[in-house]
Amino acid sequence: MNVEEAKRIVADQKELVEEKLSMNYIKREVGDVSRFLVIPNVFAILGVRRSGKSTLSLMLMKELNVKFAYLNFDDESLYGLTTKDLKSIEQAIYEVYGNDVNYLIFDEIHNVKGWELFVSRFRETKRIVITGSNSRMLSGELATSLTGKHSDFILFPFYFREYLRFKKVSEEVPMSTRRIAEVKVELEKYMEVGGFPEALIIGKDQIDVIYNDILFKDVVFRYKIRELEKFKDFSKSLISYYSTEVSLSKLAKVIGVDRKTIDLWSFGLENAYLIYFLPRYGENPRERLTFNKKVYVVDPGLISRVAMRAKDKGRVMENLVALKLFRDNQLKGLYYVKGKDFEIDFYDEINSRLLQVTYASDKIEEREIRSLLKAEEMLRAKELIMITYDIEGEEEREGKKIKLIPLYKFLLT
Repeated sequence: MNVEEAKRIVADQKELVEEKLSMNYIKREVGDVSRFLVIPNVFAILGVRRSGKSTLSLMLMKELNVKFAYLNFDDESLYGLTTKDLKSIEQAIYEVYGNDVNYLIFDEIHNVKGWELFVSRFRETKRIVITGSNSRMLSGELATSLTGKHSDFILFPFYFREYLRFKKVSEEVPMSTRRIAEVKVELEKYMEVGGFPEALIIGKDQIDVIYNDILFKDVVFRYKIRELEKFKDFSKSLISYYSTEVSLSKLAKVIGVDRKTIDLWSFGLENAYLIYFLPRYGENPRERLTFNKKVYVVDPGLISRVAMRAKDKGRVMENLVALKLFRDNQLKGLYYVKGKDFEIDFYDEINSRLLQVTYASDKIEEREIRSLLKAEEMLRAKELIMITYDIEGEEEREGKKIKLIPLYKFLLT
């Protein structure tokens, strides 16, 4: 690629960015991520495709009111770029945006082989944001060359508070009876359509487009998968196991491929942020590796559109709780707990709390409470929480307090 061709692409993208900056967007609940924009740090916004990573990076620049350059490497005009082409791109950035630009956004830059050295060259003088839909992008040469000088943030599709904001429904707590009813109606819709911004704007059929883009652009192409039909069957099967334990060995037999292939495919889906595996708690870290994991899906809309089984409301509730915990903890310190005669959905080790999800709207089953107490005895967690569909209050057993929190309220905290 020559410099003139690169300049045309950069200039075309600049026009699109200027249009986007003039639009109003839903404010994302991400905290103060501007603190990551320091030299020589690189700030990486990671997450599933179409979750709003590039929009978040542009909103950040707009809020800071700084001069910046933007380049989207997911542009079809930039497919097949080499490290030599990046020199032309660098020159084009300066010619289009000026030599005094101090902030750089590189969108989906992991599409380019050798991107790590390109970014490293800027980091001593520029504040850099990179985005990516591949969780492995920071594990290669960039991580080595930066010696830890990068910060990553995982962005999910709209969670419930952001969804309400999009629908122009107040998300503030406490609420009146009328507003609680309104929020519950929207929660039912959210459990069906999910939070992909594009799907909310265009319609839930757009979820199919997003799903196929994730499969083919982020998994099939990246991992050179050839058995496409079996891979699609596997992906659909794995999504259908949402909120339950999954045995990859059994799935390999059902699909008709070897375990090595299934491991690669699940690795690809997880790295594309389509699914998340939750490990079972074990006191010995090696012991944890032998247990089956539970699987969760990045958005409830994908469950509605892709899962082969009839939708189970209790499992969808659990999936929503999992996503909130993943987002709040940025995937750290979370497990499920299983004993001889009990199972607990989530152990949040960082905040020392146990959480059980139940589709209860009038009465909590005693076995659910007993399970929490048994897990507490084993782990000595400071907080016991039962997330219900409709019950709020507190139970006390054996001197232990159990908070009962309705799903809508838990998702809004």
